[in-house]
Amino acid sequence: MTEFDIQDSLFNKFRTLDVFARENGYTGEPFLKTADVNGETVYKNVHFPNVPFSVPDDGDWYDLTFINNEPVSAAIMEGAQNRYTGVLYIDIYSPIDSGEAEVRNKYEWIVRLFSRDLYFDDVVIMRCYISHKGNDAVSYKLQVAVEWTADIDKE
Repeated sequence: MTEFDIQDSLFNKFRTLDVFARENGYTGEPFLKTADVNGETVYKNVHFPNVPFSVPDDGDWYDLTFINNEPVSAAIMEGAQNRYTGVLYIDIYSPIDSGEAEVRNKYEWIVRLFSRDLYFDDVVIMRCYISHKGNDAVSYKLQVAVEWTADIDKE
């Protein structure tokens, strides 16, 4: 497993947001807007790194950024795993002056999806919180930080 595998695991977890919310009682409109293009699911309101994207006309969208630190030894012993740490930033955008209720709802479901101490695919979620919020001329942005760690065998 490498940093790219960790990124893929976190992104894939985010892709389950609507399924997770529905399984846990959410009855509103889907958070993630998708389309089937030649048999592949394309996310219309999620910007993944280095994937073509246009901001949707309605101004509601997500921007995902994966940041990892240089790995360190997970233990003081021969053959110890590499410990990777980092942050997945999920920026939630909505039109300016549209209120905070919908953004807050999205945030609350993301926090539930990436709950503290959640373990999946060798990744442990350490904490999930609002790291920034504010606006520019056209959008309101709430930035969610998902701190994670992963102990991975040396290759």
